[in-house]
Amino acid sequence: MDMHYGKTKVFISKDDVALGKLAASDVADKIRELLDDHAEIRIIFAAAESQMTFLDALAVEKNINWQRIVCFNVDDFYDTKMPEEFTCGHLTRKLLYDKVSPKQVHLIKYNAPDPEEEAMRFESVMRLEGGFDILCQGIGISGHLALNEPFDCDFYDKAWVRVVSLTEHSKTQLREDPNFKALGYIPLKGITMTIPVLMAVRNIYTMVPFSLKRPILEKLFMQKIPTVELPASVLLEADGKLYIDRNSCPQNLLEKESKV
Repeated sequence: MDMHYGKTKVFISKDDVALGKLAASDVADKIRELLDDHAEIRIIFAAAESQMTFLDALAVEKNINWQRIVCFNVDDFYDTKMPEEFTCGHLTRKLLYDKVSPKQVHLIKYNAPDPEEEAMRFESVMRLEGGFDILCQGIGISGHLALNEPFDCDFYDKAWVRVVSLTEHSKTQLREDPNFKALGYIPLKGITMTIPVLMAVRNIYTMVPFSLKRPILEKLFMQKIPTVELPASVLLEADGKLYIDRNSCPQNLLEKESKV
């Protein structure tokens, strides 16, 4: 069945592993296509439990010249005392960058002395690199994209990067994330790319597995116009791809699929 959320095409997989493989195959195909026409491309990646099967699968895709790819992480937590092993940058390094050796990797300095100065530094790097070709992201249980939280985001933000405070929803999600279990606390702040930057990317891929994401996806699929109450609703206007699994999929969509 051909399903869409606004302009975004929706794919339902049986579980998170199948979702990761499908998304990785589609992203890899797009990378190869772009590298046929461009000397170099730029990709934005996210890091979370929901991205792990995708990153694992992408790391073993064949015939990708990673030496012609510049990678950026979309966000990270900010906490000067947090060990590096709990950062988004560390997770993407472990699952992808260290395996494929891209031309260059740009990470947010999670322990920089001043978060506002770090946001400005990261934005200046982004602006020097120019436009982005591919975005690989997830959706949080609060409905956030990257760390752009409900009511604390601007669909017309002039800044490319900003410092944010994590909502209780996001903190709850992190408490359940196995990558954070051993940290013992949840960071209060983060540094993130803004919504206009994400939506300006030419090819957008959004991966959302797991049952804990079903409530926010049910809310999302009921939303018919973009609203800052639900940042992920901007996907209504994005000509991209949304990958969900049978655990995260809203019940009414599963029922529609079963009738086909």
